[in-house]
Amino acid sequence: MQYINVLATCFLFLIARSGHAQQAAVQRLTKPLRIVVIGSSTAAGVGARPLDSAWVNRYQAHLKTLHPACQVVNLGKSGYQTFHLLPTGHKPLPFYPAPDTLRNITKALSLRPDAVIINLPSNDAAAGYDAQVQLDNFEIIAFAAWAADVPLWITTVQPRNFDTTKIQTQFQVLQAMAKRYGDQVINFWEGLAGPDGTVNSRYNSGDGIHLNNAGHALLFERMAAKNIPAHLALHTRNLYTMDDRWAGVLPLSNNDFRHPALTPKPLPAVLLQAAQPMDEVIVEVFDANDHLLRKLTTNLPHLLPGDFGPKGVYRIQLRKGAWAKTVRWTKI
Repeated sequence: MQYINVLATCFLFLIARSGHAQQAAVQRLTKPLRIVVIGSSTAAGVGARPLDSAWVNRYQAHLKTLHPACQVVNLGKSGYQTFHLLPTGHKPLPFYPAPDTLRNITKALSLRPDAVIINLPSNDAAAGYDAQVQLDNFEIIAFAAWAADVPLWITTVQPRNFDTTKIQTQFQVLQAMAKRYGDQVINFWEGLAGPDGTVNSRYNSGDGIHLNNAGHALLFERMAAKNIPAHLALHTRNLYTMDDRWAGVLPLSNNDFRHPALTPKPLPAVLLQAAQPMDEVIVEVFDANDHLLRKLTTNLPHLLPGDFGPKGVYRIQLRKGAWAKTVRWTKI
């Protein structure tokens, strides 16, 4: 696996390109930034002790030196794969994880960030997904950010004490990411990997998966060196619209990924309420044929999702002790 170091050097060259204006140091920000991080355990800070040593928390502290109101919102969760971060409404093939609507790219974009950072080191390879599956998912996530005109940075995969086959998968993704996303990629591989593609012992937290404090410090240094605030200072329009990388997925009506609307139409719902708030009210939903479709106990007011049947007229019965109320609701 010695060839990995040679190819990684080529990778460094590919991601080193950047305009002089974007490389200019940012001394102070005139307004605060909000950056959302989505990803898995490394983003969540696993391996760092205390948690303040994790790269995301170090990065937030760094941004606060530029403006005290800067925010880094961390949605990372251990064990997550690219599938968990796909847009809300995306339907993966059977047996693959569904998007987590609380931590995926759609959730990140709903927070109106100035930028989004993805950090997914190795869980896809651990699950046995090949390089193309991972790259396809990154493409869908990246396109969602493009559609919202939110700049996106993607950290590379990271070394892990895998077998030879999975290490090869990791390196295939590493090379493809550098070629596909260029300056939007942040190198979380070089120096962290040993000659065989496993975790450099200097940065191993002890499990062959996660990084120790020194490893997280190195990740932070790579992130800070990317100088995202300087890039964002130049972001006055959708810079990607003139980028040939997106030619294959435009227009929206003809893209292979069928990305759902960023603001999907909410499900039909009916507001249940009484003259005053009430606890432990029995709610029963009946269809036009008086068949009971749903029964629950809840507090009022309550927004009842209208996912209990097709379009039509429904009778909703509310009861608590001697009090009762009937609501007739038409689902359109």
